[in-house]
Amino acid sequence: MAKNNPLLSICIPTFNRAAYLSETIQSILSQTYTHFELIIINDGCTDNTEDVVKGYKDKRIQYLKNKKNLGYIKTMNKGTMLAKAEWVMHVSDDDKMRPTMLEEMVDALCEYNNQEIGFVVPQSANIDHKGELINEPPKQLVNKKSILLKPKEFICNFTLYGRKIRDTYVFNTSFPSTLFNKKILIELGMSSEDVPVSHDVLIESEICLLYPVLVVDKPLFEYRVHENWGSSLNRKGTYVTEYEHFLEKLFSFIDKNNIKFDYNFRKYAYQALTNYIFALNGGLLRLSGKYQGSYQQRLKKIEGYISFGVSHDKLLLVSLRFYIVVMASLLPQSIIISLGRFSRKT
Repeated sequence: MAKNNPLLSICIPTFNRAAYLSETIQSILSQTYTHFELIIINDGCTDNTEDVVKGYKDKRIQYLKNKKNLGYIKTMNKGTMLAKAEWVMHVSDDDKMRPTMLEEMVDALCEYNNQEIGFVVPQSANIDHKGELINEPPKQLVNKKSILLKPKEFICNFTLYGRKIRDTYVFNTSFPSTLFNKKILIELGMSSEDVPVSHDVLIESEICLLYPVLVVDKPLFEYRVHENWGSSLNRKGTYVTEYEHFLEKLFSFIDKNNIKFDYNFRKYAYQALTNYIFALNGGLLRLSGKYQGSYQQRLKKIEGYISFGVSHDKLLLVSLRFYIVVMASLLPQSIIISLGRFSRKT
């Protein structure tokens, strides 16, 4: 197999997303780069997913059905093990590739074909449930199409999402657009069911800490953001608990692999988490807009978020944004939701 024309394995784990699945499949089959296999795994769908898939007569498609619903993570890991290629991607069943995505990612890989790269990922644009563009990420690099980042230079933690650590680059990347080195992905255990909410950012972060990763500075993927995105954590008020669990798993991985930093990474990670929580469209306002409980119960959750934030970053107390976000979180939920929709459009 020629190094400049590698086989790619594109996997789609799907469950009851027939309404979007056709757009996803079509965007993949329409790629200018054609040397790939497309593995679609039906995870116990009860809608017309099978009719949608069987409507395509393309030899690159492999269609499989789980005997019972295994859940997203197990189905995704199953796709990794079935993949024939050295490079594998797990595309969500409602997202879309732009036409030259695979070609431009392969071109970038070929520039560094003598190095063991953990993954290659492009920037992602965000679209809404109707497929309309929400935002397009700005270009970060000058006179370069891509950048190879050394281990520990980049991390895909949701709270540090797509940020080159301690630098100015902020890439809007996404897990479903990531082309993984299959050998490395399996070596690190693939996605973990121990952290179902943040399995994606955990495995990507682990790879980023041990291997160089390649970022293509162009929005080649369309990541669909639904109205209820992240709402399960917000409805229950468990966002901080879930992401603290994720960070502790990451810290454990760092200790196990004896990874050293020239700064306090634990403090940095917690600071990044608090920055997200108290962002103008961050965790606290998402909690306040979606939390299912009485106003008094919401106040207790807000108090908990504030206590968590201040305990990890005392500078919040002198931040005007902190007070604006806290005051806004006390508003009626209908107003908070309206403010959130407005901020996404601007």
